[in-house]
Formats: sequence, structure tokens, C-alpha cells
Amino acid sequence: MDQIPSSPLNSSSTEWRYDVFLSFRGEDTRTGFTDHLYAALVDKGIRTFRDSEELRRGEEIEGELLKAIHESRIFIIIFSEDYANSKWCLKELAEISKCKAKGRKVFPVFYHVDPSEVRNQSGYYGEAFAAYENDANQDSERIQVWRTALKEAGHIIGYHIDKEPEADVVKTITRDMICEIIGKDCVEDGLVDKKSRLKKLKELIWKSEDVSMDGIRRKSRDVLMVGIFGSAGIGKTTIARALYDEISCQFDGASFLANIREVSKKDGLCCLQERLFCDILLGGRKVMLLRRDNLMESKFCTKKVLIVLDDVNDKKQLELLAGRHDWFGKGSRIIITCRNEHLLLRHKVDESYEFKKLDGLEALALLCHHALTEEQSPFKRFLFLDNIRARCENNPLKLKVAGSYLRGKEDANWEIYVNSKFLKVSYEDLLEEEKDIFLDVACFFQGECEDFVTKILEKPDFSAKQGVQVLSNRCLLTISEGKLWMDNSIQEMAWKIANKQAQIPGKPCRLWDHNKILHVLKRNEGIHALIEGISLELSKSKDKKFSGEAFSEMDALRLLKVFLGSGCVNDKETYKVHFSTDFTFPSYDKLRYLHGHGYQLDSFPSNFEAEELLELNMPCSSLKQIKGDEIHFPNLIALDLSHSQQLETISNFSRMPNLERLVLEGCRSLVKVDPSIVNLKKLSLMNLKGCKRLKSLPKRICKFKFLETLILTGCSRLEKLLGDREERQNSVNLKASRTYRRVIILPPALRILHLGHCKRFQEILKLPSSIQEVDAYNCISMGTLSWNTRLEASILQRIKINPESAFSIVLPGNTIPDCWVTHKVTGSSVTMKLKNPDRYNDDLLGFAVCLVFAPQAERPQLNPEILCELKNFTFFYSCGEDSVDEFPESDQEWGNNSTEHVWLAYRPHARADRCHPKEWNHIKASFEVFDCVVKKCAIRLIYK
Repeated sequence: MDQIPSSPLNSSSTEWRYDVFLSFRGEDTRTGFTDHLYAALVDKGIRTFRDSEELRRGEEIEGELLKAIHESRIFIIIFSEDYANSKWCLKELAEISKCKAKGRKVFPVFYHVDPSEVRNQSGYYGEAFAAYENDANQDSERIQVWRTALKEAGHIIGYHIDKEPEADVVKTITRDMICEIIGKDCVEDGLVDKKSRLKKLKELIWKSEDVSMDGIRRKSRDVLMVGIFGSAGIGKTTIARALYDEISCQFDGASFLANIREVSKKDGLCCLQERLFCDILLGGRKVMLLRRDNLMESKFCTKKVLIVLDDVNDKKQLELLAGRHDWFGKGSRIIITCRNEHLLLRHKVDESYEFKKLDGLEALALLCHHALTEEQSPFKRFLFLDNIRARCENNPLKLKVAGSYLRGKEDANWEIYVNSKFLKVSYEDLLEEEKDIFLDVACFFQGECEDFVTKILEKPDFSAKQGVQVLSNRCLLTISEGKLWMDNSIQEMAWKIANKQAQIPGKPCRLWDHNKILHVLKRNEGIHALIEGISLELSKSKDKKFSGEAFSEMDALRLLKVFLGSGCVNDKETYKVHFSTDFTFPSYDKLRYLHGHGYQLDSFPSNFEAEELLELNMPCSSLKQIKGDEIHFPNLIALDLSHSQQLETISNFSRMPNLERLVLEGCRSLVKVDPSIVNLKKLSLMNLKGCKRLKSLPKRICKFKFLETLILTGCSRLEKLLGDREERQNSVNLKASRTYRRVIILPPALRILHLGHCKRFQEILKLPSSIQEVDAYNCISMGTLSWNTRLEASILQRIKINPESAFSIVLPGNTIPDCWVTHKVTGSSVTMKLKNPDRYNDDLLGFAVCLVFAPQAERPQLNPEILCELKNFTFFYSCGEDSVDEFPESDQEWGNNSTEHVWLAYRPHARADRCHPKEWNHIKASFEVFDCVVKKCAIRLIYK
């Protein structure tokens, strides 16, 4: 029995063991035509079954042969002169006929036989059947079955070999089999032969499982690390994502960290660690990890988790994200994709899966999937397709780009493409606006959020979002988790195009190379009026000195970005851009984005106008004031001057009437917010965190129609927190940690209220129904009797009005409210048994947990972190998480060092219901507050 060892190419609905089954009379064609056809099929990667003559025993079809027939998707029957003389062949044919009736395809080859002889059982076939009918030992019903099968096969249009060269017929059959096999069903989610690859990978994932005698699979108690390695762009991420989506529900927590190579370069490893922590323990809710370097391993070790670390290229990434097996709970699976197998060996993974390059058949399937429409067949364009596949060297990315370009094109375009550089042709086929977006993403926006990029690149007569979608459809970029990414090979091509374009007079110029930018800006060389964008990573060398004259000539500038890379963590304020004292910005007509870290001058140049400017970010600048007569930004939607520590005032906000986001965090010299801010009708976020000298806010600040987030953390001198809020309608996040004034009236749509370290805050009487989070940590004036009947009633009312939304509150106190709990204990864990009526009661809304904690240290922690593990999911809460980083200057600011606090949280029943509902016969809640002692805890079911 002959078969090829390569991977099968299966449809999405059925997994075939063989692509083609050859039925033939061995004595007639085995060493001639059949052998040549078999070799040709195998050479093209087609899994072909050819029975060996010596395997035939007795009169019945052997079990293995019968199994092979039923596991084959296509049948080629070679009807030779003596085919009907073989009862074995006729039995095969009868079985094949049954498969044909179920929809599988049959291709007859009439080898020196006229199709009518097969159809009518005449000639050699008539003689054979005359002998069968004269044989008393033959079953007449079986003979009729054979006749019917031959009649059906004889009516099928196939291949007739008479005088034609056999080699030509072999080529034709091979081509046709390829076209049949590479149908659209064999590519699923952009992955060739997904089912087969997933099956092999799952065998590795569950390799260390124990299987009991009854055949039921028992999950292994071991932690397993599995590596997937192979060349770039061949589908490692796709198969890992497919596996993750299929099995993640079997784990207590799961996380897929995509594109680690690029993300770590752009955002640093710490953000990946935070993302992993949030995915596993918090279901994706983002928090900042403030301490406890071993937090992940100490918490993950009790959970069975599934983690995918995608596109790892450095051992440090593995050491930080999945350092050792004992970091994770029993049964955990860690999947790592990378290009370098040596990296996996160094990390001592348990199993490795080599994701091999596509063979010719798989490459053709992928190309057809992208190049052909539903109505088109590969038969007509087979030669074009095979030539393009060869030129793409079976590389999946190249095949996708080529196919996406060719889709819907006429034959003439196919002919041109075969002899062209496919990436360049795909670029040249774009509209001019799409080309601009393509080059801008390559040079300036790799890894940036799609919404941000499209907003910056939007044009009045062209939708940037539509342009990005075209590039995605053409496989020239990918959109992953809302961010834009471009393959290195495509990005390098884009850079070459941009560099070449910059040398042509009248063409746009984009500058992103560090050395070239410094050469241009320092020496004012090579400047021309069509520089459209500059992106300079400031952290590569400190104290840049730029020529003001150079900027004055850049009339076409759309984007200017001087930024710190992820590698710069400390001393961010020491990085400055030095301009000459006579520096002036021209009035840019096209500038839409300006990011200048460490802007060194104390004011903007006079008459700085940029009517198209949408975002102005100047963190850590030396600005002291911004005067209204200096600027004119009618379309500005975001202004970020964070950590500009000398900034004292911003006047005349009416010069930026469309402002939506204002970030002044860490502006320690800011003394007031200009009253003109109340004219900003679209303002949705105002961040004043750490503005220590800020004494007041405009009285009407809470009348902003669209204001959603107001952060007043660390505004320790604020004399009046808020003015009249009676007309307040929309949701507001009010974060006022360490703000020392009492608040009595809360906006009716308030969602988040942070008042940590507010020394004079005394009482909360009632909460609005929209509230989700209240933080009054270390509000010492509230004392230990912060709970009151009205507050308790408003919390319960809020839960019942909005039961699908989670809720938490932390207040000073030392007593768990009696009316809130049914099970309370001394210590850090509590267990509550559930009866069936409780579990399935339609009136059950959710679960409430509560605890009392006190600091261990002499001073209470600035940001205590609460971790609550409730059955199979976790709450994490950081008290005062938006507090300033530094410690208070005096002990008096801390108040009573022994202050105890109460934390109460609610989680909806529906959220818990998705986590292994059959196991809910009891609930155990355990608590940990880092650097604090948990004194009491409790749990309660909440009903309608």
C-alpha cells in the first residue's frame, strides 16, 4: 500500500486521510500509466492511496482497503481492457459508487477502452460479464450492482487515452486534481489545513494527560510549556489563536499576548506583564501594578491557566512572563510562538511543534483563497497561479498580498503580475490617498491605535478608515486588538519607496531615520518645502539642538513627533529639545499632530497658528504659560501638557473650542484653571492629578454636558472641590484622592468616585444609581462609623437597579454591616454552601463580599491592593490607585496610623454563571490585602 507522508489538505468540514484513491487493474497499468500518475500526484504533494497487489487476500475487500476508500475524497478509476475481469476491481468500484452517491467526486480514465464499452458492458467488458453470469457460484444481485456501477461511471466525462501521449494526460489529470483539492474549503480563517494542524498541536498540548481504563480522558496535573517555531509569516500566530479560542474555556484564566516582539519594543515589558496579570485574574480589566514583583507567580500558582506568548524573540521576555513551571497551577498550558527553536530550547520547553513552510499544494490553496472569487475556478488560470506561487516561494504573506491584488482582476493584469515585483505592483495599484496612508503607517504609526491614526490621517474628501480597511484587505497591514501592524518585509519596502520618493522634486518627504533627522534639523541641509512628517525617538541621545530656520521652511508639515521610546523609564524630564531663542513656528496650514517631549522654551512662539491641529502633546515641557493671543487651534481635540512643572496658567480656552481631552497631570505650578474653560462644550476628560498648587476650579465646571472623567488626585490645596451640580446630567468619573475638602452632593450619573486621603471629607449619605466604584481610603474625618443606614440602603438600591454592573466601595471602618451579610468570620477566608434552590433561583442577582483590613506598617500604605478570589474568578482593587507617587511630607497628612477600612464588592450572578456552573455547590471567598492584615470577611447572596 503506497501513500505519501506529507500533511493532508483537508476541507473545513471533513478531515480526509487521502486526497486521491487510485482504482486500477494491476496487471494492465501498474508499472506503466498508473505508476507515472501516482508519481506525478505524489510530487505535487497530493496524498494518494495505491493498493499493492500482494495485499489482496480472498474474495472480500480487506478492512484496510475498505477504510482507505471511505477516507478518500476523490477517486480516479483507470478502466483498462481487463479491469472487468477482476472481481476485486469491481468490488472496489461498487464501494466507490456508494461514496459517489454521498457527494464525493469520481474521475474515470478510459485507458485504451471506449467509454461506451464501460457504460454498456460491451467488448472486453461484455465478455467478462458473460463469464460471470455463466458461473453458477456468482450472486446475480452482486453482478447487477457491478453493472449499475459501471453504467454510472461510463456516463462520467473523464480522460480518454487512445492516441494521446500518456505524459500529457498525466499532466492534465494532476493539474485537475490540484484544482479540485485546493478548493476554498481547505483554507479557514486564513490558515491552510487548519483542522489537521490543530489536531497535531492538541496532541502535544494534552500529551501528558492520563487516560483511564474506561477510555475517559483525565486532565494532567502537570504544567506544560509548548513551543511553536518556524519562519516569519507562515501562520504560527493564526494556529495559536485558533487553539486558544477553542480550549480557553477549559481554564480558570486565559491570556493571549500577541506580537510581543513589536509590543515590547514600543511599550516595554512591564506593560505586557500588567496585561497578563489583568487577563488572568481580572478578566481583562486594566490596572497598574504598583508593587510586589512576584505578584503574578504568587497568584498564578493556584490557578490552571492558558497563556499564549506570541512572537517571542528575547529570553528576557520569557523570564518575565513565564519564568518557571512552578509559577502556574496544575494543568496549566503555556504556548510560545517564535522563529528561533534555540530560544525554546534555552527556556526548556516540554514540547516543540515545528510549523513547516507551505508545500506547493498548500501554497496554491492559499493563493486561490485570496485571488479567486466565489464564482471563479482555478482551472482556467492554473498556469498563472502556479507561476505566481513559485515566484512567491510559497511564502504565506507574499501569497496573500499577491492574491489580494489579483482578486477580481482581468487576465491581462495576471499576465503583468507574473513578471513583476508583486509587492511594488500591489502598492502601485492603490489610490494616491491609500498610498499616503500606507507610507504614513510604515514610517510613523506602527503599533498605534487605529482610531487615533485614522483621526489624524482623515481628509475632507477621503475616509482614512476606509483606506486602512483597503490596506488590510490587501494584506499590506494587519489590525490586531485595535492596533495597526505591518510585517517587517512590507515595512522595509515602504521605507524604500518613501526614501526614493523623497529624492524626487515635488514629491512628499517623510523623515523617520534618527541620523538623517538630526542631520537635517541641526545643519539645515536637505530641507525642502515638502517635508510632511518627522518622527524622532528622543531617547537615542539627549539634548537635541534644532535650527528654527529649518522648521520655518516646512510649510507642508502634517506630523511632528519627538518622543521617548519604551526603553526610557527613568529621568524622563531630563530629555529636552533645545531650540534657539529666536525660534518661531510658522503658521502651519496642514499640521494635524504635534508631539514634542521636553519642549525647552517657556512659551509658544507668538502667533502660533495651526488650524488643522487635532492633538498637541508636550509632556515634560518648560512652558510657563499659554496665552490665548499666542495660539489658535480651532480644531484641537486633545491637549496634553503633563509634567510640565513650570506651567502656571492657560488662558483663553476659547481659542480651542473643540477640545475634548485636557491632561495637565503633574503640573505642580498650576495655580488656577481659567474660567474660559466652561466654554468648552465638548470636554469629556480633564486630568488635574498632582496639581498641588491648584486652589480652585471654575464654579460651573460640572455643568459640562459631555464631561465623563474629572481627576483631581493630589490637588492638596484645592479650596473648593466642585461648584453647583444640580443641572448635572451625564456620567462623571470623579477622582479626587488627597483633595482636602468635604463633598456633600454627588452628581446623579457619577460612575467612579475617588476620594482617597481626603482629610476633611466626612460622610457619604447617598450614592447615585450609576455608581460603580467609591474609594474613600484614609479619609480620616469619616472615622470608623462611616457606614450609615442611608448609605447601606442606597448601595442595595443601586445593585437592584443596575444588577448587571459590578460595584465596589472602600471606607474607613472596623465593622461589617450586619444587614449586608449572612456568613461572616474572623480571618481571611469564608465558605458558604449553596443549595440547589439558591443556585437556580431566578431571583438571584449576584454575590457580595466584604472584609475589614488594617495596615501592618507604622504608616498605612498609600495604595493598598486588595485581591479577592471568589471561586473561579478574581477581584483586584487598588485603593487610591490614582494617588500621587511620592509619600506625604509629614505624618499629620496620614492621620490615624491604625485606621481600619471596610471594602465591599458586588459581582453579578451572570458573570459567575459562566465559570464552571456545575461546580457551584459552594462558594469560597479568600482575601489578601498586600502589606495589611485581613481581620474579618463575609459573603452574601443578593436577591431581587
